[in-house]
Amino acid sequence: MTSSLAPQVSFCIPTYNRCRYLASLLESLVVQLADFPYSFELVIADNGSTDQTAATIAAFADRLPIRALRHASNIGGYANWQFVLSQAAGRYVVYVADDDSILGDQVASAVAKMDADPELAVVYAPWLLFDLVAQQSQGQFFTVPHDLRIERNEHGQLLDHILRHHIFPEIQIIRRDVLQATMPRVNEHAFFAFVHAADYLRQGAVLIQQDPFYVSITRYFADESREQIGNSEVEHAWDRYRGGLEYMIARTGVDITAEERFGLHARINQMIASRMAVAIRLRHAGKRSAIDTYYLAMRLRGLGYEKLLPAPLATLASEAMVEFVLRDGEIHRGVRQLICVGTTPREERDYLVRQARVPVEFLTDLQRCEHLSDAVLFIRDDAVKAQHLDSVEAAARNVRIVRERDLADKFGL
Repeated sequence: MTSSLAPQVSFCIPTYNRCRYLASLLESLVVQLADFPYSFELVIADNGSTDQTAATIAAFADRLPIRALRHASNIGGYANWQFVLSQAAGRYVVYVADDDSILGDQVASAVAKMDADPELAVVYAPWLLFDLVAQQSQGQFFTVPHDLRIERNEHGQLLDHILRHHIFPEIQIIRRDVLQATMPRVNEHAFFAFVHAADYLRQGAVLIQQDPFYVSITRYFADESREQIGNSEVEHAWDRYRGGLEYMIARTGVDITAEERFGLHARINQMIASRMAVAIRLRHAGKRSAIDTYYLAMRLRGLGYEKLLPAPLATLASEAMVEFVLRDGEIHRGVRQLICVGTTPREERDYLVRQARVPVEFLTDLQRCEHLSDAVLFIRDDAVKAQHLDSVEAAARNVRIVRERDLADKFGL
């Protein structure tokens, strides 16, 4: 299915070793684009896949107008994203992840808006969240009260909307000539979506519409174990978010007052705090490093948003303290056992035994401690006689002494 004429819309799909998801996406596009009122192409950039990606693409060649491109080896995810966008031939360009989908009618509606308004450089929209396994909607990512139009170079207004509604301008339909003029790239210091939106606004008006045209699939298969960049990014990307928003302030120009700049930074802190709270919730639920989660929670407290924490700070600190005893590399260097001296509740005992990487023993007093070697001694607060153990002498036997009271102070308990 090819045409001698350039298509009006290019759907750009980077992919790598996810033929199972790609097949599901392409099957959905057969349905979603069956009555699409504009000529279109699917540009698929295979990032050197070693699975059945090529065969999957070939299987849909007679059902969809596919232009398949392939790298000899993996050039990196972001590089492949940049590449596939640069290969679009259509007047309008739509990025589609290989494990998501679109709503064809809504895409057509957005394209019609751009056709009717040559000043529009890009149309953004929130995205729907859908669990295919449960066949259940999970809402949508951000909402706006109505379509928001920002005129060219009105960067202050764009930033205001983003901060007011916590908009993440990621899902878009953009004019190809705007892409060519701005040459969007991803960097480590400023979140790409905020940077790109600010850059696109120099080329024309930006529309943030209320109705979604994109579907993010939260779960495709019951047995899946895929990693989604967005899910992992939210756990550590808050500083890049801040960098992107600061970039947007810079794009507003130098004519804002010191008071206005202070107010913008306060609003940025509020938005970043909300994303950090999400990161903490996901990290806590996913049982990530309790120590890292604790320090992130302390940052949130330092910003003045402790109320956003998904669990009391004391709980997060206690979990971090236990992980420190179990995992700290210096404490456990060369040791073969962990001995807890003092009173340890049954539930905590069971947890320590399950999680420790070395055998764990529980003692109520100092019996046998004088002859230990290659061990961690965790001294509970009620083990009074053990509080004065000579750490220098113990170190000679590679015995590391860790006192509960010291850890409580370290983690603010």
